[in-house]
Amino acid sequence: MRADGPVVVALDGTEHSAQTLRWGVDEAVRRRASLLLVRALDDAWQVTAWSWYPVVGGSDVDTEAKAYLEDLASSLAEHHPGVPVETRVMHGQVVPCLRELSFGAQLLVLGAHARTGRARTGSTGVHVAAHARCPVAVVRSDPDHPTATDAAVVVGVDGSSASLAAARVAAREAWMRGRPLLVVHARPTIPDPFGRGSVPPLATADEDDPTHRAAHSVAESLRAENDGLTVELALVDDDPADALVGLGTGAALLVVGSRGLGTFRGMLLGSVSHAVLREATVPVVVVHDNG
Repeated sequence: MRADGPVVVALDGTEHSAQTLRWGVDEAVRRRASLLLVRALDDAWQVTAWSWYPVVGGSDVDTEAKAYLEDLASSLAEHHPGVPVETRVMHGQVVPCLRELSFGAQLLVLGAHARTGRARTGSTGVHVAAHARCPVAVVRSDPDHPTATDAAVVVGVDGSSASLAAARVAAREAWMRGRPLLVVHARPTIPDPFGRGSVPPLATADEDDPTHRAAHSVAESLRAENDGLTVELALVDDDPADALVGLGTGAALLVVGSRGLGTFRGMLLGSVSHAVLREATVPVVVVHDNG
């Protein structure tokens, strides 16, 4: 991740793009960063649909996409004259296109439809978050749980390098927003190998418990590194993903680290970050330990 890179906002022209753009602009203003507005056009279907015969006339789509981004850039120049804005139309599959841009970005922002019924974040958001090489924000809101003015930024920690990187990102986001930070550590119950139910976790209220001390140490470090930041700690006995989604309801932002497994770091999301991305009803930032 480049601290001096742009905030990249991926737009697709659909209804929720306006919300994604607003969120990305606010983030660029807070970071004093430039904006790169991107539209990825996947032309592969044209060749597939017509076998070997290339479809002529795709330039119309390209022209429309460029005009769409330039109109947005002109509007931003009027309302946010201090924010440098560039636009780019890319051709190819969305995930590889955005991953390419993530190498030089400080944040990649994309949208997700508002969750209704059993709907969840689509595969694009999950795959981009898995493959990107910078923090990824998946923007979504829940009309049933509007963000309160005193809502916290919530982050999950488990002692891994990815979660500690996420905690530092979350602390910075909370500090920039003037909001408190809620650090969550959740420990699930352990199945009893002898078939007697489950083994209760170590008491999270026990100050002599090493995990308890480690979590408090993380909170204290974040306070020391971010002058004036209010840091609260929640130690809960629950499934980590369920705990984060529950405590993150109505949060200003939910931040998770990803310990992906694959042929290279960041190839796949860890189970907790994947579940949070799919279930959360607030904007989620996924942080890899490399970014």
